[in-house]
Amino acid sequence: MPGPAFYTLYDLLKNTQLDLSLENMSEDEMKKIELTESKVQVVGLSIAGFVAHLYKNRIQLFGKSEMDYLRTLPTEDQLKMSETFLKEKPILVIFTYPEKPTDQFKEIARKYNVPLMSTTMISSVFTDYVRDILNTALAPTVSLHAQLIDVLSVGMLIMGESGVGKSETSLDLVMRGHKLIADDFVEIKRLSPNRLIGSCNEIGRNFIEIRGIGLVDLQQMFGITSVDSEKEIDCVVRLVSWEEIHKFDYERVGDKINYYEILGVQKAYYIIPVRNGSNLSSLMEAIARDYLLKKMGFFAAKEMEKRLDNKLKGLKGN
Repeated sequence: MPGPAFYTLYDLLKNTQLDLSLENMSEDEMKKIELTESKVQVVGLSIAGFVAHLYKNRIQLFGKSEMDYLRTLPTEDQLKMSETFLKEKPILVIFTYPEKPTDQFKEIARKYNVPLMSTTMISSVFTDYVRDILNTALAPTVSLHAQLIDVLSVGMLIMGESGVGKSETSLDLVMRGHKLIADDFVEIKRLSPNRLIGSCNEIGRNFIEIRGIGLVDLQQMFGITSVDSEKEIDCVVRLVSWEEIHKFDYERVGDKINYYEILGVQKAYYIIPVRNGSNLSSLMEAIARDYLLKKMGFFAAKEMEKRLDNKLKGLKGN
């Protein structure tokens, strides 16, 4: 089942891409505040007292326009507008370059327990960076018992019962020049409605377990090009022992695409019977090529059907 994403303000603070600094809270306090929304909102009219469309769970960006507006007001009105905004208790307010919160603004924010940060990036650049970071951090996530291999640039998720040959197949594919992303457990994130990204946790990265040998570090054994940190998942392959294949409806003709659902996303699905002596690596390469051809609209079964139709028409004509 998908696991809940958990990303705190402290995690955001420590993201080096964003160059953030704290203004009014300790790091320990930041660790207790969870971000749940990947969208970012410019403060805009909220600082003028119109807070009807302020989304409290979104990061609020406070830039030059907002500060220029406040500077046009008498001090008393500045404090009033700041309090009207901050008493809504947005989850976080970030000041973008070249602005910084005033001491009075910090004091009001502290009163309502609103965290403040500042960055050396301008609003437009910061928005792009933080949106990508939060989309990844807060994406729906699931871990599956599987292998993830890059075969001919096709992200192939290989599933099957223990002992069916997943790891051995992956090792053979690496020896043929393909790349391992994850062995045994694959962490999968849904980054968009149709996009799944698979990766391996840091502890298991680059390692593969082979029965009779043990753990193998593929990067050390075969070089940096034998592994990768993540890959978009294009298709799912299930290896099934010949004794169990009667339980599955596997493809014999290939005139259609079957699908497997992960996190609500449908991916092309292949069920492959496995018996002793099967050349699984060659089958995986054939699947990758078949996937690419079908993606371009070419179905071998339909091509054969056309040939049969043409042949039958020729016979009828005679």
